[in-house]
Amino acid sequence: MAIDSTTASSVIDSARAKIAGAIKQAADATGASFDYLISTAKIESNLDPKAQASTSSARGLYQFIEQTWLATVKQAGAAFGYGNYANAISQSPSGTYSVSDPATRDQILKLRDDPAANAAMAGALTQANSFKLSGELGRRPTDGELYMAHFMGVGGATKLISSAQSNPSASAPAMFPNAAAANRSIFYNRDGRARSVSEVYSDINTRFARAANSPMARFAVASAGGSSPAMDNMAYLSSFPQGSGASMTTRQMGPTFHSLFQAGDRAEPLSLTVRQLWGAGSQANAEAPAAANPDQSQFNLFSDPKGVFAG
Repeated sequence: MAIDSTTASSVIDSARAKIAGAIKQAADATGASFDYLISTAKIESNLDPKAQASTSSARGLYQFIEQTWLATVKQAGAAFGYGNYANAISQSPSGTYSVSDPATRDQILKLRDDPAANAAMAGALTQANSFKLSGELGRRPTDGELYMAHFMGVGGATKLISSAQSNPSASAPAMFPNAAAANRSIFYNRDGRARSVSEVYSDINTRFARAANSPMARFAVASAGGSSPAMDNMAYLSSFPQGSGASMTTRQMGPTFHSLFQAGDRAEPLSLTVRQLWGAGSQANAEAPAAANPDQSQFNLFSDPKGVFAG
């Protein structure tokens, strides 16, 4: 029996509404902007939880590459009920994440196909990137700039944003060769000409704005009851002073960040993983070993250290 277009459309809309609901739950749980998470899922996967990149290991709603996913689950998984998986992941001195048991590794990576799990990790990633990028820039990032951090890691985003201001005509492919190789449509014009860093910065901002204003994204937001009660990222970060220095201290960020993982008026106990992620105080920070390179610092744990785009 043929399925008419109205029925087919209804099925698609129902599926997207369920995905939007999972994203809203993630936004509520992490404090990330619901609108931002919807827009990012639109541009990364077209809100398709089974999306898989052809040029990298990226997979799922937010196109996590394998290493970024393992890092995220390791650092934030326990807060979302994935403690066993988090414990199974090890980090080498060089910063590489691995799982000794192949079957368990496959299970962890397959979680990327679960919209709820993918969205929850994206929310945690978003908040971590928000604070790290604010510290690196010495100001609050726009949502488009925050997306750059998801797209190419905090280190890569910081370099792109800073270079777009200080050296706008510099060749973007020369500055980001790995990212350019995986994303030619962003780093090169249709005629093959290499784009400048300012052109790439503008292109990513434009792509994000287009995704945010797309009918699909607007439907997803509306289907889940509108914007999340959490403030959008710009409003959330505005509660912190505009720092003139290059970084914010863990002590300044910690208490507010902890509240994102507590529900209601009663403070719930934080898992050890979350306390370690956001910093348990100066004592813990003082005892932490110094990072071998800046891409492995505490608030950059989720980012792709090599700056390869995730989509």
